[in-house]
Amino acid sequence: MFQLISLIAAFQALFFGVLVITKKNKSMLDKHLSVWLFFLTVNILCISVSQTENISYLNCFLYPSYVLVGLHGFFLYLCTKSLISNSYKDFKKEYFTVIVYTLVAAIGFIFYNSYPQETAIITRIVAFCVNALFIILAVRLFRQYKAFLQTNFSTIDRLSFNWIKFLASGLIILLSGALIFVILHEFFAFQLSLYSLFAVVVLLFVNILGFRGIKHSTVFSQIVIPYHQIQTEGQTHIEKEKSYANYGLKQEDAVILSQRLKNYMEKEKPYIHIELTLKNLASALDTYPHYVTQVLSTAFHQNFYDFINTYRIEEAQQRLVDPQFKNLTILAIAYDCGFNSKATFNRIFKQKTGLTPTEYRKNMSHSHE
Repeated sequence: MFQLISLIAAFQALFFGVLVITKKNKSMLDKHLSVWLFFLTVNILCISVSQTENISYLNCFLYPSYVLVGLHGFFLYLCTKSLISNSYKDFKKEYFTVIVYTLVAAIGFIFYNSYPQETAIITRIVAFCVNALFIILAVRLFRQYKAFLQTNFSTIDRLSFNWIKFLASGLIILLSGALIFVILHEFFAFQLSLYSLFAVVVLLFVNILGFRGIKHSTVFSQIVIPYHQIQTEGQTHIEKEKSYANYGLKQEDAVILSQRLKNYMEKEKPYIHIELTLKNLASALDTYPHYVTQVLSTAFHQNFYDFINTYRIEEAQQRLVDPQFKNLTILAIAYDCGFNSKATFNRIFKQKTGLTPTEYRKNMSHSHE
């Protein structure tokens, strides 16, 4: 059963890999994702073949399976970075890293022939550490990227953050499960037949990875973003406060700009424009984007994304109870207030008010009767 499920998972990985690589207008993310799926195909086959009973010479596939497992975190990092960059030159260090890892693994194979047990243990430990390192780096980079988008864009719902989060979580669960099974098998004589459950988890992961690879949005993958800028936007609030104290607006100028910003938002209502960006807003106020960011952080304690969407929700609240807009659907009001996604509008509305838009309109209608 283990081999059968593994073969199905390998076929699915190959199938999705072909679908992703044959997409039109492929992004760097598509290319790295397809390579990951092909890599998964080989990895799963190596594990399956190496566990074939009563055929001892197939045990030679054990070592490659140990080595290949160590690169899944690396591919997660590549896919995360591919959200930011669409140029091969930005991945030179990553490609060099995988070449070095491969060379070290090739050297390890020499020792594996002489000291199979010791080399297997060392290889598994190294693979686990490499995975842990790249998963941490991927999560860190993703948070910095999301912070950058929320600092510069008012609408980011077209980019789904959930699938990267899910991949990271799924990979952690998958690798942790593999580690547990290895420990049980090596030290407690855990039967291989029970590995079928783990094979099912692998199959699910492959299908989710492949499906999201086909469906993911690449809206922001074409935007060229300097990495130092992403790292700056990913700073903590305390770090930014210190930076503003040294290089930002003086306090009296920040107060003046904050008042100008507030007046402009209330009178001109720029937030109703779906594509509003930090650059657009700074230009309208005849100031620099980083000055606006400073004011938002120090005076309003919000990033650009939260600041703009707070105004959008307040506008939506007014329109939901205004008789002038009673004939408009909730979705129409959401679009008119600057949202371009019903799901995003509902989520942010409930975060700000504690109610869904439908509940809010119904409650407010009853209170005015």
